[in-house]
Order: sequence, then structure tokens, then C-alpha cells
Amino acid sequence: MFTLEKKCLRDKAVYEQYDVMRRFRESVKNNNTILHIEDYGAGSKIFKTDERRVSDILKYNSSDRKSAEMLFRLCNYFKVNNVLELGTSIGIATHAMALSGAHITTIEGSPEVQKFAQSQFEKFSLDKVKSVCSKFDEFLINQLGTTYDLIYIDGHHDGMATIDYFNACLKLSHKDTIFILDDIYWSRDMTDAWSQLCQHVNVTASIDLYDVGLLFLRKEQLQERFDIKL
Repeated sequence: MFTLEKKCLRDKAVYEQYDVMRRFRESVKNNNTILHIEDYGAGSKIFKTDERRVSDILKYNSSDRKSAEMLFRLCNYFKVNNVLELGTSIGIATHAMALSGAHITTIEGSPEVQKFAQSQFEKFSLDKVKSVCSKFDEFLINQLGTTYDLIYIDGHHDGMATIDYFNACLKLSHKDTIFILDDIYWSRDMTDAWSQLCQHVNVTASIDLYDVGLLFLRKEQLQERFDIKL
């Protein structure tokens, strides 16, 4: 854990991929395309309607620069090959993880959002990204024989649903799979879910990054909770 913190989480190196990530973000920064959102989760704290500009989704609902860079570093540090992402949005986090060279399967429940993200992936030639339009539970129930090295849960924002997704994803994991949960302090409900998952029988180590949570399954690691403020 000390090595992970020093060489990955607090890594101050400037990777060339960061500039590519910046260009991807800039490509939607002033995009005024309006998308209809079909929200199957806890809804938005900002938006009152289901119609949202792409530029506003970037501002309020997408991974910020710091978080995207961390996702890239985690994929790069652990040399992950297969990633499952629940919650594509407009693809900021997807793009960041794909720059590590990993194959990404990303799930988005809102058709117009998924179609827009897919167009961005094609525009930036992300040929290792598989974009799927589906509700999370419907996708997970039909997955057999596939395992992922990293599973990123970033959608729904409901505590019980997050726990259900984690349990469903266990069948897609192996002993070295890393789970990343976003927005663990989005609500008391989400924070309670995070606390429960840290004590899950299959979880050994957990790291609280004060917005994002990491869960590890490696039996070599004693069950222990870490808090790291970046």
C-alpha cells in the first residue's frame, strides 16, 4: 500500500497521455449539443430536467482532470488488460483508462448519451473501447465466463444498488481485480454502502481517497482500511 501511494496515487510525473486527455476534454468543453437523459439512478443534484448540454455534463457529471489522471495511473500501474466501467457518461473516464492500453467495456443506460460517447471514441480512434447501451443489472446478469482486472462503478448513486452491483461483479472478478467506486460521499446512503463494502467478506484492503474508494480482494492482504488525502 505504501508503494501504491508513493508510485501511483502521488505520482507527480507528467505523462504524455495527460495532453491527449486534455484535448479530449477540450473537444466537448464548448459543445452545446443537447442530450436527453434517461436516468435510472438517484438523479441529479444540479439538473432539474432530463435535457442537458454536453458542456454542462462535462462540468457537473464527468470526472475532473485530477480524477481522470488518477484513473489512467491506476490502470497503468497495475498493468490492467480488461476494464469494466459501469457509467460511461460522455466518456472522460473511459478515455483516460483506455490511454493505458487496456481494453475497456463501458456501459451506459441512456441511449443518446451512449451514442454521443461512442462518436467521441471513434473520433479519437479508441479501438479498444467497447461501448454498450444497457441498464447495469441487465448487462451483468448476462455476463458469463468474462473476468476483468479493474471494475469501475460510477453510476446510479444509490447505496443499495451499489452494493448489488459489487456483488454481481464479483463473478466477473479474480483475486487481483481492483474495484473503484466513485462518489462515495455523494450521499449518506452512498457513504453507508462504502462502509459496508469495506467490511465485505470478499474485501481485504480498502482505500478511501475522500471521493473515490478502492477495494482489493487479494487474500495476501489483511483486511485493513486506509485513508489517503491526495
